[in-house]
Amino acid sequence: MPTIRVIQLFNLFVFLTFNLYAYPRIEAESYSLMSGIQFENSNTTIGFIDAGDWIAYNNIDFGTGPSSIVINVAKYSTGGRLELRIDDLNGSLIGTFTPESTNSWTSFTEQSCKINSVTGIHKLYLVAKDVNGVCNIDYFQLSDSKIFEPNWVLSWADEFNGTSLDETVWTKFNDGNPSNGELQFYTPRSENIVVSNGTLKLIARRETFTGQGPYMTQAETRNYTSGKVETLGKKHFKYGKFEASMKLPRAKGSWPAFWMLGKNLFQSGIGWPRCGEIDIMEHGQDFDNLGAAIHTQAYNHTIGTQKTGTYLINNYDTDFHIYTVEWSTEKMHFSVDGNKYFQVTKQQLGTTAAEWPFDQPFWLILNHAVGGAWGGTPDDAKFPITTEIDWVRVYKDIHTYVNELEISENKMDVFPSPTTDKLQIRINNNGISENKILRVIIKDLMGKTVLIKTNQNNQNHLNVEQLSSGIYLLQVSLDNGNYFKTKFIKQ
Repeated sequence: MPTIRVIQLFNLFVFLTFNLYAYPRIEAESYSLMSGIQFENSNTTIGFIDAGDWIAYNNIDFGTGPSSIVINVAKYSTGGRLELRIDDLNGSLIGTFTPESTNSWTSFTEQSCKINSVTGIHKLYLVAKDVNGVCNIDYFQLSDSKIFEPNWVLSWADEFNGTSLDETVWTKFNDGNPSNGELQFYTPRSENIVVSNGTLKLIARRETFTGQGPYMTQAETRNYTSGKVETLGKKHFKYGKFEASMKLPRAKGSWPAFWMLGKNLFQSGIGWPRCGEIDIMEHGQDFDNLGAAIHTQAYNHTIGTQKTGTYLINNYDTDFHIYTVEWSTEKMHFSVDGNKYFQVTKQQLGTTAAEWPFDQPFWLILNHAVGGAWGGTPDDAKFPITTEIDWVRVYKDIHTYVNELEISENKMDVFPSPTTDKLQIRINNNGISENKILRVIIKDLMGKTVLIKTNQNNQNHLNVEQLSSGIYLLQVSLDNGNYFKTKFIKQ
Protein backbone atom coordinates (compact mmCIF):
# COMPACT_ATOMS: atom_id res chain seq x y z
CA MET A 1 0.00 0.00 0.00
CA PRO A 2 1.47 3.44 -0.92
CA THR A 3 2.66 5.50 2.05
CA ILE A 4 0.37 8.41 1.24
CA ARG A 5 -2.67 6.09 1.37
CA VAL A 6 -1.62 4.85 4.83
CA ILE A 7 -1.32 8.46 6.03
CA GLN A 8 -4.76 9.30 4.64
CA LEU A 9 -6.34 6.35 6.41
CA PHE A 10 -4.53 7.21 9.64
CA ASN A 11 -5.73 10.81 9.46
CA LEU A 12 -9.29 9.58 8.81
CA PHE A 13 -9.05 7.28 11.84
CA VAL A 14 -7.78 10.13 14.01
CA PHE A 15 -10.56 12.42 12.75
CA LEU A 16 -13.26 9.86 13.51
CA THR A 17 -11.75 9.02 16.89
CA PHE A 18 -11.61 12.60 18.07
CA ASN A 19 -15.13 13.36 16.82
CA LEU A 20 -16.75 10.53 18.76
CA TYR A 21 -17.76 11.70 22.21
CA ALA A 22 -16.44 9.59 25.07
CA TYR A 23 -19.29 8.91 27.50
CA PRO A 24 -18.20 7.52 30.89
CA ARG A 25 -19.85 4.55 32.53
CA ILE A 26 -21.91 5.62 35.54
CA GLU A 27 -22.18 3.13 38.39
CA ALA A 28 -25.78 2.87 39.59
CA GLU A 29 -24.82 3.17 43.26
CA SER A 30 -23.12 6.55 42.68
CA TYR A 31 -26.40 8.47 42.75
CA SER A 32 -26.71 11.87 44.41
CA LEU A 33 -30.33 11.51 45.59
CA MET A 34 -32.86 8.70 45.67
CA SER A 35 -36.23 7.65 47.00
CA GLY A 36 -37.14 4.06 47.81
CA ILE A 37 -34.29 2.00 46.38
CA GLN A 38 -31.78 -0.18 48.24
CA PHE A 39 -28.20 -1.38 47.73
CA GLU A 40 -27.63 -4.98 46.69
CA ASN A 41 -24.76 -7.34 45.81
CA SER A 42 -22.27 -5.95 48.35
CA ASN A 43 -23.37 -2.38 47.51
CA THR A 44 -22.37 -2.75 43.83
CA THR A 45 -25.89 -2.58 42.38
CA ILE A 46 -29.23 -1.06 43.32
CA GLY A 47 -32.59 -2.82 43.50
CA PHE A 48 -36.06 -2.98 45.02
CA ILE A 49 -37.03 -0.28 42.53
CA ASP A 50 -40.81 0.01 42.66
CA ALA A 51 -43.39 2.28 41.05
CA GLY A 52 -42.90 5.80 42.43
CA ASP A 53 -39.24 5.28 43.37
CA TRP A 54 -36.60 7.44 41.73
CA ILE A 55 -32.83 7.94 41.49
CA ALA A 56 -30.98 11.16 40.58
CA TYR A 57 -27.44 11.63 39.23
CA ASN A 58 -25.69 15.01 39.26
CA ASN A 59 -23.59 16.51 36.47
CA ILE A 60 -24.23 13.98 33.72
CA ASP A 61 -22.39 15.18 30.60
CA PHE A 62 -24.55 14.66 27.50
CA GLY A 63 -21.76 16.05 25.31
CA THR A 64 -22.84 16.70 21.74
CA GLY A 65 -26.08 14.74 22.03
CA PRO A 66 -26.11 10.94 22.44
CA SER A 67 -28.67 8.82 20.59
CA SER A 68 -29.30 6.18 23.26
CA ILE A 69 -28.59 4.99 26.75
CA VAL A 70 -27.29 1.53 27.69
CA ILE A 71 -28.43 0.22 31.08
CA ASN A 72 -27.07 -2.99 32.62
CA VAL A 73 -30.10 -4.53 34.33
CA ALA A 74 -31.36 -7.70 35.96
CA LYS A 75 -35.06 -8.56 36.11
CA TYR A 76 -36.95 -11.71 37.01
CA SER A 77 -40.49 -10.44 36.42
CA THR A 78 -42.08 -8.58 33.51
CA GLY A 79 -43.68 -5.15 33.29
CA GLY A 80 -42.63 -1.72 34.48
CA ARG A 81 -40.54 1.07 33.00
CA LEU A 82 -38.11 3.83 33.87
CA GLU A 83 -38.77 7.38 32.73
CA LEU A 84 -35.59 9.33 31.99
CA ARG A 85 -36.01 12.98 32.96
CA ILE A 86 -33.54 15.86 33.22
CA ASP A 87 -33.03 18.69 35.72
CA ASP A 88 -36.07 17.91 37.86
CA LEU A 89 -38.16 14.96 39.04
CA ASN A 90 -40.91 16.21 36.72
CA GLY A 91 -38.51 17.69 34.18
CA SER A 92 -38.29 17.07 30.44
CA LEU A 93 -38.85 13.43 29.47
CA ILE A 94 -35.97 12.37 27.22
CA GLY A 95 -36.68 8.64 27.01
CA THR A 96 -38.58 5.67 28.41
CA PHE A 97 -36.75 2.44 29.19
CA THR A 98 -38.79 -0.79 29.33
CA PRO A 99 -36.51 -3.49 30.77
CA GLU A 100 -36.74 -7.03 29.44
CA SER A 101 -36.72 -10.00 31.80
CA THR A 102 -33.34 -11.67 32.32
CA ASN A 103 -35.05 -14.47 34.28
CA SER A 104 -33.07 -13.58 37.41
CA TRP A 105 -32.62 -10.67 39.82
CA THR A 106 -28.85 -11.27 39.74
CA SER A 107 -28.27 -12.00 36.04
CA PHE A 108 -27.40 -8.65 34.40
CA THR A 109 -27.50 -7.80 30.67
CA GLU A 110 -26.98 -4.56 28.78
CA GLN A 111 -30.21 -3.22 27.29
CA SER A 112 -30.70 0.00 25.34
CA CYS A 113 -33.33 2.61 24.60
CA LYS A 114 -33.51 5.70 22.44
CA ILE A 115 -33.26 9.13 24.05
CA ASN A 116 -34.12 12.57 22.72
CA SER A 117 -31.29 14.87 21.71
CA VAL A 118 -29.82 16.57 24.77
CA THR A 119 -26.50 18.41 25.01
CA GLY A 120 -24.51 19.84 27.89
CA ILE A 121 -24.52 18.93 31.57
CA HIS A 122 -27.73 18.01 33.40
CA LYS A 123 -29.05 16.19 36.43
CA LEU A 124 -30.54 12.87 35.27
CA TYR A 125 -33.53 11.26 37.00
CA LEU A 126 -34.59 7.62 36.60
CA VAL A 127 -38.25 7.42 37.68
CA ALA A 128 -39.90 4.00 38.16
CA LYS A 129 -43.44 3.45 36.87
CA ASP A 130 -46.27 0.89 36.84
CA VAL A 131 -45.16 -2.08 38.99
CA ASN A 132 -43.14 -3.19 41.99
CA GLY A 133 -39.85 -4.74 40.94
CA VAL A 134 -39.12 -2.70 37.81
CA CYS A 135 -35.48 -3.87 37.62
CA ASN A 136 -32.11 -3.98 39.36
CA ILE A 137 -29.39 -1.72 37.91
CA ASP A 138 -25.61 -2.21 37.82
CA TYR A 139 -24.53 0.75 35.64
CA PHE A 140 -25.56 2.89 32.68
CA GLN A 141 -23.76 4.69 29.87
CA LEU A 142 -24.80 7.19 27.21
CA SER A 143 -24.08 6.10 23.64
CA ASP A 144 -23.95 7.43 20.09
CA SER A 145 -25.41 4.14 18.80
CA LYS A 146 -28.80 4.60 17.17
CA ILE A 147 -31.70 2.37 18.10
CA PHE A 148 -33.66 0.94 15.17
CA GLU A 149 -37.24 2.20 15.12
CA PRO A 150 -39.91 0.98 12.70
CA ASN A 151 -41.38 3.39 10.16
CA TRP A 152 -45.05 2.50 10.44
CA VAL A 153 -47.35 2.64 7.42
CA LEU A 154 -51.12 2.31 7.77
CA SER A 155 -52.09 -1.07 6.33
CA TRP A 156 -55.73 -1.45 7.38
CA ALA A 157 -58.25 0.40 9.55
CA ASP A 158 -61.87 0.38 10.61
CA GLU A 159 -63.07 3.78 11.82
CA PHE A 160 -66.65 2.61 12.60
CA ASN A 161 -68.05 5.70 10.89
CA GLY A 162 -71.13 4.07 9.35
CA THR A 163 -74.35 2.79 10.85
CA SER A 164 -73.57 -0.93 10.79
CA LEU A 165 -70.67 -3.27 11.36
CA ASP A 166 -68.59 -4.17 8.29
CA GLU A 167 -69.35 -7.90 8.19
CA THR A 168 -66.93 -8.48 5.33
CA VAL A 169 -64.28 -8.01 8.03
CA TRP A 170 -65.97 -8.72 11.36
CA THR A 171 -68.15 -11.60 12.53
CA LYS A 172 -70.65 -11.04 15.35
CA PHE A 173 -70.22 -13.75 17.94
CA ASN A 174 -73.22 -15.91 18.89
CA ASP A 175 -72.25 -18.11 21.82
CA GLY A 176 -73.27 -18.81 25.40
CA ASN A 177 -70.71 -21.44 26.38
CA PRO A 178 -69.18 -20.73 29.78
CA SER A 179 -65.46 -19.96 29.84
CA ASN A 180 -63.16 -18.37 32.43
CA GLY A 181 -66.13 -18.29 34.79
CA GLU A 182 -67.84 -15.68 32.60
CA LEU A 183 -71.58 -15.08 32.91
CA GLN A 184 -72.63 -13.59 29.56
CA PHE A 185 -74.30 -14.89 26.41
CA TYR A 186 -72.70 -13.20 23.40
CA THR A 187 -75.42 -12.30 20.90
CA PRO A 188 -75.31 -10.67 17.45
CA ARG A 189 -78.34 -8.51 18.35
CA SER A 190 -78.46 -4.73 18.08
CA GLU A 191 -79.05 -4.70 21.84
CA ASN A 192 -75.42 -5.80 22.27
CA ILE A 193 -73.54 -4.62 19.17
CA VAL A 194 -74.10 -1.12 17.78
CA VAL A 195 -72.24 1.13 15.33
CA SER A 196 -73.32 4.76 15.69
CA ASN A 197 -71.86 8.26 15.97
CA GLY A 198 -68.44 7.07 14.85
CA THR A 199 -67.91 4.27 17.37
CA LEU A 200 -68.51 0.56 17.84
CA LYS A 201 -70.34 -0.15 21.08
CA LEU A 202 -70.27 -3.53 22.84
CA ILE A 203 -73.09 -3.37 25.39
CA ALA A 204 -73.36 -5.71 28.39
CA ARG A 205 -76.89 -6.06 29.78
CA ARG A 206 -78.45 -7.67 32.84
CA GLU A 207 -81.22 -9.77 31.28
CA THR A 208 -82.27 -13.40 31.10
CA PHE A 209 -81.50 -14.81 27.67
CA THR A 210 -81.83 -18.33 26.25
CA GLY A 211 -80.17 -19.32 23.01
CA GLN A 212 -78.03 -21.83 21.15
CA GLY A 213 -75.19 -20.56 19.02
CA PRO A 214 -73.28 -22.55 16.39
CA TYR A 215 -70.55 -23.51 18.91
CA MET A 216 -73.05 -24.88 21.44
CA THR A 217 -74.26 -28.47 21.88
CA GLN A 218 -77.50 -27.38 23.52
CA ALA A 219 -79.45 -24.28 24.43
CA GLU A 220 -78.31 -22.35 27.50
CA THR A 221 -79.93 -19.69 29.66
CA ARG A 222 -77.71 -16.89 30.93
CA ASN A 223 -78.47 -13.86 33.10
CA TYR A 224 -76.32 -11.42 31.14
CA THR A 225 -75.81 -10.65 27.45
CA SER A 226 -73.00 -8.81 25.71
CA GLY A 227 -71.16 -8.27 22.42
CA LYS A 228 -68.10 -9.79 20.79
CA VAL A 229 -66.71 -9.38 17.26
CA GLU A 230 -63.74 -11.04 15.53
CA THR A 231 -61.99 -11.19 12.13
CA LEU A 232 -61.52 -15.00 12.07
CA GLY A 233 -61.69 -16.36 8.51
CA LYS A 234 -62.00 -12.86 7.06
CA LYS A 235 -58.87 -10.92 7.98
CA HIS A 236 -55.64 -12.22 9.49
CA PHE A 237 -52.41 -10.42 10.32
CA LYS A 238 -48.76 -11.33 10.78
CA TYR A 239 -46.52 -8.78 12.54
CA GLY A 240 -47.16 -5.04 12.71
CA LYS A 241 -48.51 -2.41 15.07
CA PHE A 242 -52.07 -3.00 16.26
CA GLU A 243 -54.01 -0.21 17.95
CA ALA A 244 -57.51 0.46 19.21
CA SER A 245 -58.87 3.68 20.67
CA MET A 246 -61.26 2.65 23.43
CA LYS A 247 -63.30 4.01 26.33
CA LEU A 248 -64.09 1.44 29.02
CA PRO A 249 -66.83 1.23 31.64
CA ARG A 250 -66.17 1.47 35.39
CA ALA A 251 -68.24 -1.28 36.99
CA LYS A 252 -67.72 -4.49 38.94
CA GLY A 253 -68.29 -7.44 36.65
CA SER A 254 -67.01 -5.66 33.53
CA TRP A 255 -64.19 -7.38 31.58
CA PRO A 256 -63.55 -5.80 28.15
CA ALA A 257 -60.63 -6.96 26.01
CA PHE A 258 -58.77 -6.30 22.76
CA TRP A 259 -56.78 -9.40 21.80
CA MET A 260 -55.61 -11.87 19.13
CA LEU A 261 -55.47 -15.65 18.58
CA GLY A 262 -53.26 -17.75 16.30
CA LYS A 263 -54.83 -18.84 13.02
CA ASN A 264 -53.82 -22.48 13.58
CA LEU A 265 -56.07 -22.80 16.66
CA PHE A 266 -58.41 -25.29 14.95
CA GLN A 267 -55.71 -27.46 13.39
CA SER A 268 -55.46 -31.03 14.68
CA GLY A 269 -53.25 -31.24 17.74
CA ILE A 270 -52.98 -27.47 18.20
CA GLY A 271 -55.77 -25.84 20.19
CA TRP A 272 -55.20 -23.35 22.99
CA PRO A 273 -52.71 -22.28 24.29
CA ARG A 274 -50.45 -23.90 21.70
CA CYS A 275 -51.87 -21.58 19.02
CA GLY A 276 -50.69 -18.52 20.97
CA GLU A 277 -52.65 -15.61 22.37
CA ILE A 278 -51.79 -11.88 22.42
CA ASP A 279 -53.80 -9.86 24.95
CA ILE A 280 -53.29 -6.24 23.94
CA MET A 281 -55.64 -4.87 26.61
CA GLU A 282 -57.78 -6.41 29.33
CA HIS A 283 -59.54 -4.52 32.09
CA GLY A 284 -61.23 -6.13 35.06
CA GLN A 285 -62.28 -5.43 38.61
CA ASP A 286 -58.92 -3.95 39.66
CA PHE A 287 -60.23 -0.63 38.42
CA ASP A 288 -57.06 1.41 37.99
CA ASN A 289 -54.92 -1.31 36.42
CA LEU A 290 -55.05 -2.47 32.82
CA GLY A 291 -53.39 -5.68 31.74
CA ALA A 292 -51.49 -7.09 28.77
CA ALA A 293 -50.29 -10.67 28.42
CA ILE A 294 -49.17 -13.46 26.13
CA HIS A 295 -50.21 -17.11 26.36
CA THR A 296 -48.28 -20.02 24.85
CA GLN A 297 -48.00 -23.72 25.56
CA ALA A 298 -44.90 -23.09 27.67
CA TYR A 299 -46.12 -19.87 29.29
CA ASN A 300 -49.72 -19.79 30.48
CA HIS A 301 -51.65 -19.46 33.71
CA THR A 302 -52.46 -23.19 33.91
CA ILE A 303 -48.81 -23.93 34.76
CA GLY A 304 -48.03 -20.70 36.57
CA THR A 305 -45.61 -19.19 34.08
CA GLN A 306 -47.86 -16.43 32.77
CA LYS A 307 -46.14 -13.39 31.21
CA THR A 308 -48.16 -10.28 32.04
CA GLY A 309 -47.76 -6.55 32.46
CA THR A 310 -49.96 -3.93 34.14
CA TYR A 311 -50.49 -0.24 33.53
CA LEU A 312 -51.89 2.18 36.08
CA ILE A 313 -54.65 4.40 34.70
CA ASN A 314 -57.60 6.18 36.30
CA ASN A 315 -59.55 7.95 33.54
CA TYR A 316 -60.15 4.99 31.25
CA ASP A 317 -63.92 5.48 31.66
CA THR A 318 -64.07 9.20 30.83
CA ASP A 319 -61.55 9.42 27.97
CA PHE A 320 -60.54 7.37 24.97
CA HIS A 321 -57.07 5.84 25.21
CA ILE A 322 -54.97 4.07 22.59
CA TYR A 323 -54.01 0.48 23.42
CA THR A 324 -51.15 -0.90 21.31
CA VAL A 325 -48.94 -3.88 20.64
CA GLU A 326 -45.95 -3.71 18.31
CA TRP A 327 -45.19 -7.24 17.13
CA SER A 328 -42.11 -8.27 15.14
CA THR A 329 -40.20 -11.46 14.44
CA GLU A 330 -38.17 -10.99 17.62
CA LYS A 331 -40.32 -9.18 20.19
CA MET A 332 -43.61 -7.67 21.27
CA HIS A 333 -44.08 -4.59 23.37
CA PHE A 334 -47.28 -3.14 24.71
CA SER A 335 -48.20 0.48 25.37
CA VAL A 336 -50.98 2.85 26.39
CA ASP A 337 -51.06 6.21 24.60
CA GLY A 338 -47.50 5.57 23.44
CA ASN A 339 -46.22 4.75 26.95
CA LYS A 340 -44.51 1.35 26.70
CA TYR A 341 -44.91 -0.72 29.84
CA PHE A 342 -44.52 -4.42 28.99
CA GLN A 343 -42.28 -6.37 26.62
CA VAL A 344 -41.54 -9.99 25.72
CA THR A 345 -38.85 -11.23 23.37
CA LYS A 346 -38.13 -14.43 21.51
CA GLN A 347 -34.69 -14.47 23.13
CA GLN A 348 -36.33 -14.34 26.55
CA LEU A 349 -39.08 -16.92 25.91
CA GLY A 350 -37.37 -19.34 23.53
CA THR A 351 -37.66 -20.18 19.84
CA THR A 352 -39.75 -23.37 19.85
CA ALA A 353 -43.42 -23.38 18.79
CA ALA A 354 -44.36 -24.08 22.41
CA GLU A 355 -42.49 -20.96 23.54
CA TRP A 356 -42.94 -18.55 20.61
CA PRO A 357 -45.92 -19.41 18.37
CA PHE A 358 -45.95 -15.83 17.06
CA ASP A 359 -44.48 -16.36 13.57
CA GLN A 360 -47.87 -17.09 11.98
CA PRO A 361 -51.02 -15.07 11.19
CA PHE A 362 -53.39 -14.07 14.02
CA TRP A 363 -56.92 -12.66 14.00
CA LEU A 364 -58.38 -9.74 15.97
CA ILE A 365 -61.02 -9.94 18.71
CA LEU A 366 -62.96 -7.26 20.60
CA ASN A 367 -65.27 -8.37 23.37
CA HIS A 368 -66.97 -7.26 26.58
CA ALA A 369 -67.21 -10.15 29.04
CA VAL A 370 -69.23 -10.14 32.27
CA GLY A 371 -67.96 -11.65 35.53
CA GLY A 372 -65.31 -14.33 35.42
CA ALA A 373 -61.77 -14.45 36.75
CA TRP A 374 -61.04 -10.81 35.94
CA GLY A 375 -64.48 -9.24 35.92
CA GLY A 376 -65.55 -10.34 39.39
CA THR A 377 -69.09 -10.32 40.77
CA PRO A 378 -71.23 -7.90 38.72
CA ASP A 379 -72.76 -4.80 40.27
CA ASP A 380 -76.19 -5.10 38.67
CA ALA A 381 -77.04 -1.49 39.51
CA LYS A 382 -74.45 -0.35 36.95
CA PHE A 383 -75.91 -2.27 34.00
CA PRO A 384 -76.21 -1.79 31.07
CA ILE A 385 -72.53 -0.93 30.61
CA THR A 386 -70.74 -0.18 27.35
CA THR A 387 -67.26 -0.64 25.91
CA GLU A 388 -66.81 1.94 23.15
CA ILE A 389 -64.27 1.59 20.32
CA ASP A 390 -63.51 4.66 18.23
CA TRP A 391 -61.27 2.87 15.75
CA VAL A 392 -58.96 -0.10 15.13
CA ARG A 393 -55.80 0.42 13.04
CA VAL A 394 -53.07 -1.90 11.80
CA TYR A 395 -49.69 -0.66 10.60
CA LYS A 396 -46.77 -2.37 8.88
CA ASP A 397 -43.13 -1.39 9.13
CA ILE A 398 -42.09 0.18 5.81
CA HIS A 399 -38.66 -1.46 6.11
CA THR A 400 -40.22 -4.92 5.86
CA TYR A 401 -43.34 -3.91 3.96
CA VAL A 402 -41.30 -2.72 0.95
CA ASN A 403 -39.76 -6.18 0.75
CA GLU A 404 -43.26 -7.66 0.70
CA LEU A 405 -44.21 -5.32 -2.13
CA GLU A 406 -41.26 -6.46 -4.18
CA ILE A 407 -42.60 -10.02 -4.28
CA SER A 408 -46.33 -9.27 -4.26
CA GLU A 409 -48.69 -8.74 -7.15
CA ASN A 410 -51.23 -5.98 -7.61
CA LYS A 411 -50.34 -4.01 -4.50
CA MET A 412 -50.17 -0.32 -3.72
CA ASP A 413 -48.68 1.36 -0.71
CA VAL A 414 -48.64 5.00 0.38
CA PHE A 415 -46.27 6.31 3.01
CA PRO A 416 -45.54 7.87 5.38
CA SER A 417 -48.86 7.44 7.14
CA PRO A 418 -49.60 9.45 9.21
CA THR A 419 -48.30 12.33 7.08
CA THR A 420 -48.33 16.10 7.46
CA ASP A 421 -47.69 17.15 3.87
CA LYS A 422 -46.67 14.60 1.22
CA LEU A 423 -47.41 10.99 0.32
CA GLN A 424 -45.22 8.66 -1.69
CA ILE A 425 -47.11 6.16 -3.86
CA ARG A 426 -45.53 2.76 -4.51
CA ILE A 427 -47.22 0.32 -6.91
CA ASN A 428 -46.34 -3.22 -7.88
CA ASN A 429 -48.63 -4.30 -10.69
CA ASN A 430 -47.71 -7.90 -11.59
CA GLY A 431 -44.10 -6.88 -11.36
CA ILE A 432 -44.63 -3.84 -13.61
CA SER A 433 -44.07 -0.53 -11.85
CA GLU A 434 -43.65 1.76 -14.88
CA ASN A 435 -47.33 2.14 -15.77
CA LYS A 436 -48.43 5.75 -15.92
CA ILE A 437 -50.68 7.03 -13.16
CA LEU A 438 -53.62 8.67 -14.92
CA ARG A 439 -55.67 9.81 -11.95
CA VAL A 440 -55.52 10.03 -8.17
CA ILE A 441 -58.76 10.52 -6.22
CA ILE A 442 -58.93 11.16 -2.47
CA LYS A 443 -62.21 10.84 -0.56
CA ASP A 444 -63.10 11.32 3.06
CA LEU A 445 -64.72 8.48 4.99
CA MET A 446 -68.19 9.79 4.15
CA GLY A 447 -67.43 9.25 0.45
CA LYS A 448 -66.99 12.91 -0.46
CA THR A 449 -64.25 13.60 -3.03
CA VAL A 450 -61.79 16.12 -1.58
CA LEU A 451 -58.94 15.96 -4.11
CA ILE A 452 -58.44 14.86 -7.74
CA LYS A 453 -55.12 14.84 -9.58
CA THR A 454 -54.89 13.80 -13.25
CA ASN A 455 -52.07 13.07 -15.70
CA GLN A 456 -49.62 12.18 -12.95
CA ASN A 457 -47.37 10.26 -15.37
CA ASN A 458 -44.64 8.62 -13.34
CA GLN A 459 -44.77 11.07 -10.45
CA ASN A 460 -45.17 9.16 -7.23
CA HIS A 461 -45.32 12.06 -4.77
CA LEU A 462 -48.62 13.68 -3.83
CA ASN A 463 -49.01 16.91 -1.85
CA VAL A 464 -51.84 16.60 0.71
CA GLU A 465 -50.94 19.39 3.12
CA GLN A 466 -54.16 21.25 2.21
CA LEU A 467 -56.30 18.43 3.69
CA SER A 468 -57.68 18.58 7.21
CA SER A 469 -56.57 16.02 9.77
CA GLY A 470 -58.32 12.66 9.45
CA ILE A 471 -58.53 9.30 7.66
CA TYR A 472 -58.84 9.35 3.86
CA LEU A 473 -59.44 6.87 1.04
CA LEU A 474 -57.03 7.06 -1.91
CA GLN A 475 -57.69 5.57 -5.36
CA VAL A 476 -55.07 5.41 -8.11
CA SER A 477 -55.94 4.59 -11.74
CA LEU A 478 -53.25 3.34 -14.15
CA ASP A 479 -53.09 3.55 -17.93
CA ASN A 480 -53.32 -0.26 -18.19
CA GLY A 481 -56.85 -0.15 -16.77
CA ASN A 482 -55.99 -1.31 -13.23
CA TYR A 483 -56.73 0.71 -10.15
CA PHE A 484 -55.81 0.43 -6.49
CA LYS A 485 -57.33 1.63 -3.25
CA THR A 486 -55.91 2.17 0.23
CA LYS A 487 -56.25 4.43 3.28
CA PHE A 488 -53.92 6.96 4.88
CA ILE A 489 -53.92 9.29 7.87
CA LYS A 490 -53.40 13.05 7.52
CA GLN A 491 -52.15 14.70 10.70
